[in-house]
Amino acid sequence: MSMTASNSYRNWFIFGLLVQVIAACFSVGWLHPDEHFQIFEFYNYKRGLSPLSDLPWEYGAKCRSALQPFIVYCYSVVLNAIGISSPFFLAFLLRLSMGVLTWFTAIRLIKVLTPGFTTEKGANMFAVCSLFLWFVPYLGVRFSAETISADLFFLAISLMLQSGKRSFLSLSVIGLLLGFTLFFRLQMSFAFVGLGIWILFVAKWPVKHWSIIVLFAIVAMGLSVCVDHWYYNEWVFAPYNYFNVNIVQNVAAKFGVFPWYYYFPQFIEKGIAPIALVMLFFFFKGVWKRPLDLFSLVCITFFLGHFFIGHKELRFLFPASFAFIYVAGRAFDDLVPVLTEKKIYKVIFKVLVVVNIGVLIFKILTPSKELVKYYSFIYNYAQHRPTQIIAFEKSPYKEDKAECNFYKPLPGTIEITVLNDTSSLRNVLTPDNKRSVIFLGTSLHPPKELDGYRTELLYCQLPGWLLKYNFNHWQDRSFIWAVFRVYPK
Repeated sequence: MSMTASNSYRNWFIFGLLVQVIAACFSVGWLHPDEHFQIFEFYNYKRGLSPLSDLPWEYGAKCRSALQPFIVYCYSVVLNAIGISSPFFLAFLLRLSMGVLTWFTAIRLIKVLTPGFTTEKGANMFAVCSLFLWFVPYLGVRFSAETISADLFFLAISLMLQSGKRSFLSLSVIGLLLGFTLFFRLQMSFAFVGLGIWILFVAKWPVKHWSIIVLFAIVAMGLSVCVDHWYYNEWVFAPYNYFNVNIVQNVAAKFGVFPWYYYFPQFIEKGIAPIALVMLFFFFKGVWKRPLDLFSLVCITFFLGHFFIGHKELRFLFPASFAFIYVAGRAFDDLVPVLTEKKIYKVIFKVLVVVNIGVLIFKILTPSKELVKYYSFIYNYAQHRPTQIIAFEKSPYKEDKAECNFYKPLPGTIEITVLNDTSSLRNVLTPDNKRSVIFLGTSLHPPKELDGYRTELLYCQLPGWLLKYNFNHWQDRSFIWAVFRVYPK
């Protein structure tokens, strides 16, 4: 690799870290409810701030490892020791930590793998995609089982592939990383099959080397079991419980069963079609040419395992993102001499770059779960005055059937009142009510239930200058969260 390329990578690494930090700041909330309710609410229960009745069914089945709630607990202990109790700052710190870990994993892979590319354009493309392909920073800051298991798994692989003698220390670290990976997300066992095939039959590692890995993987699993005992107050083996409940008892099928090809249209649709189609082409090209490459084997076994499981969600494939990008990057590297001679290549390339930059900026600057921004406003608002939040039919902290207790203001600072009908309002909005009464709605206009009462818009995520313009009554037709203060008649 030339010194120029090395210097350019250094600049990309710095910029890549900046992108991850920006995403951590703005991408609040969660991509999938599991990212919140099976981690933060589990942690909140351990603190005594979430009732057992509000936890998802996975708690009773004891099929979720407590590693992530334990990490949240450790972070909160440190923050509380220095006087910081905000759940929003705690969540931000975890996103930031994940962003840094994902960034570190990416640069490790870039440094280890780019020397194997035959063209500078191919190596550069792989490096840029590993850092800036639109979904990498967005997924990278998620404190989810998918992201953390992927980071640990590919950190282990980067250690396996680095040049030099395999030391006992590096092999033991690899084992620990892989052991924790399995506890964070059991489905990574599909990727382990590809990794095992490569170690035993392709790279043909000596028994003493992979034996050390297995030994320390068992150590990591033992430590994970101890963490689960701390959380559940009994000895459990969460991966077995997960397998037993979701596969043997077929509970996962209750959430939907889809055909094996489900992931292809999903990836094309949600992966942004122009980018997704090109990536798929290069990925299949790469697997076809190098089926025994480590990353190809990992992808093959990982994807096949998920194809044959009835319940499918696109997020299940997120952990293979780094391998997917590498396999596609090597195929592009092979075709560089042919592609660069075609004029249409430059046109397509520019279109893809513009689309990727646009989507990347949008994803890192917007909330993953918009409602969390409003929870943050209510939390801060309630710190300065006695507050009562009213709602109709269900609590504003209700997400489907689960209650989001983690982001609620501390007990005593706010009262949540759920009203069954408008006639109950008069009992709340009385002149002698010393609390500030607020309402969280889904429109910039107060709902009809508040007709006859005075209202004041306190907060909306959209900027004030934009709200001044209501061309073609776009605001009336839009789903826009807003916080109102409500006054008596």
